[in-house]
Amino acid sequence: MNTIETLFVPYELAVKLKELGFDEPCFGYYLCENSAFGVRLEITTNWIDLLPYDSSSCKAPLYQLAFRWFREKHQLYCGILTEYSYGGQLHAYHITGKRQGDVSIGGFNTYEEAELACLTKLISIVEQQNQK
Repeated sequence: MNTIETLFVPYELAVKLKELGFDEPCFGYYLCENSAFGVRLEITTNWIDLLPYDSSSCKAPLYQLAFRWFREKHQLYCGILTEYSYGGQLHAYHITGKRQGDVSIGGFNTYEEAELACLTKLISIVEQQNQK
């Protein structure tokens, strides 16, 4: 069953986005009050511009906001594709950009798996570009 939490980028990737400079207003944030309690997703009806907690807390963007940020900030464009066959359906992602050749990876069982893999790859591309 899908919950609203599945619309948000997972904490581990949200931290990487923060390290890459992601600082857009978000409807959620990951709260790290202390290591004993782990990480908690907080959702609000107001845009979050500032985080009131420690540096391990971070904004929790929706997937669509993260993908938009990669388009606008890094000129990286992506899409999730569904391929139908006799055995069912598989999903793939495709990334293209000015400074990046085309990347296509397929074989994911769910749209969400392809979406997560695509976001992970986008982060990896920008990290590599930043190292140059």
